[in-house]
Amino acid sequence: MSDMSTKLTNNQGFTLIELMIVVLIIGISTSMAVLYIDNSDDRLKSEAKRLLAMTQLTRDEAIITGRSLAMILNSSDYSFSRMENGKWTKLSTKPFRTILLNDDIRLRFILADSLSASSNQQANLLYFLATGETSQFQVWISNDNSEYVLSSTTLGELSLKKAEHF
Repeated sequence: MSDMSTKLTNNQGFTLIELMIVVLIIGISTSMAVLYIDNSDDRLKSEAKRLLAMTQLTRDEAIITGRSLAMILNSSDYSFSRMENGKWTKLSTKPFRTILLNDDIRLRFILADSLSASSNQQANLLYFLATGETSQFQVWISNDNSEYVLSSTTLGELSLKKAEHF
């Protein structure tokens, strides 16, 4: 009988190694879960900054090359065109490839100047002339939780701000 009670006392509880393995597995699982948490506000902020950077690059490229460029805005993507021989030609080389937005991010825009007022030009084009002039516009990039506004003056000054009203 004493052999049986000795055997029971030795098998009660977990060893230190078993506990450490369980803690390690929990730690790895937690860190993986944190990596995969969807942070839509950070993604929106990154997309807004990318939109600003691409707008600045388009403006600067037009001035440096002496050739007018345009950004073509749609609700779920934007692309780029260059004026060649009197017509707009879509660009497809880096960095001016079409940029697709995530499914939860949307674009809205207003053009407010004479460059876009002519009836023979598309209403969803932001113009960047070789002289440095640009379309005066406001572009809202948003998801369900937040919104940023990219604004331009006719002199090419750009600003990106988080919308207050959202």
